[in-house]
Amino acid sequence: MAGLKRVLVVDDDDEMRRLLTTILSGAYEVSAAPDGAAGLELARRVRPDLVVLDLLMPRMHGFEVCRRLREDPELKGVKVLISSSKSYPHDVRTALEETGADGYLVKPFDVDELRGRVADLLGVPR
Repeated sequence: MAGLKRVLVVDDDDEMRRLLTTILSGAYEVSAAPDGAAGLELARRVRPDLVVLDLLMPRMHGFEVCRRLREDPELKGVKVLISSSKSYPHDVRTALEETGADGYLVKPFDVDELRGRVADLLGVPR
């Protein structure tokens, strides 16, 4: 899969993690992690172009993962798309303005919207 953009899916829900991986595989090289701490460790190894990140997870909240990605000199350029069932304006604002996420997608989402948002963030054709 050389030449494909790399996407890391970080979500503690097994079904959601599998669904996101299935939707994005083929167009991207996808790896996945079951919680925030594992996601951060995997990001440091695989150097993704984009992280699709849940918020409410064990071991490390998505906001903290995003902050740490932004603080890491080797990862701060990684695009981050928050994917969460939390649709409160405060959470969206915190994600975008305080943690530096590049986008916010509320679950349940439309598959085409997910694909479009990922493509836009990665700068690839839809």
